[in-house]
Amino acid sequence: MDIEILGCTRGIPGGGFLYTNAETVALGVVLSLPQLAAAKLRPEELIADLKEHPSIAPYIEGATLKEYGAHLIPEGGYDHMPQLAADGLLVAGDAAGMCLAAGIWLEGVNFAIGSGLAAGQAAASALDAGDTSARGLSGYRSRLERSFVLADHKRLRRAPALVLSERVQHRYPGLMTDLAEGVFAVDNPRPKPGLVSLLRQAARRHDVRLRDLAADAIRAARVFR
Repeated sequence: MDIEILGCTRGIPGGGFLYTNAETVALGVVLSLPQLAAAKLRPEELIADLKEHPSIAPYIEGATLKEYGAHLIPEGGYDHMPQLAADGLLVAGDAAGMCLAAGIWLEGVNFAIGSGLAAGQAAASALDAGDTSARGLSGYRSRLERSFVLADHKRLRRAPALVLSERVQHRYPGLMTDLAEGVFAVDNPRPKPGLVSLLRQAARRHDVRLRDLAADAIRAARVFR
């Protein structure tokens, strides 16, 4: 089971996750480093919050900590990738920022493998030609452009800006949970409000204008089309 979580990071852009494995459970948070530093919080404080949440605590009741770790996620997207080839140098995987962690696709290992394969092929061709300059290694980017590695990043180049935006991170999680509560709550003998009315109420409660909600929905449709 894969549970992805918003609204569990004390307002810091990011989110949480819970993955069930054969005999273990993996639990963690993903955080914006600059805003984590500005908040003057330790990441383990947020992990402790998550472990105590009533929706998460039952999954780890009686559990024993087996291991812990941390990893930098180079989530900048296509527009923030560095130069991929220089004289005697090819940049691949995380070093090149080839990671999609701010969207409905959570990928990185596949891009590391794909770019590593392309780097090996480009290096072999350059060595055969006796030219390991930036020009001699330029086939590396061409290979990536023809593969899923850069094709997927290019198609989702605007995902980080949308998913890490203030409204998506801070307002929409509460809006959606309030809307769901309104849909499923039973408050007889009062008549049930309509869905549009419930949406307007939730939007007002979280200071979201409907036109902004519509604009973000259109942006999301274009980003994840």
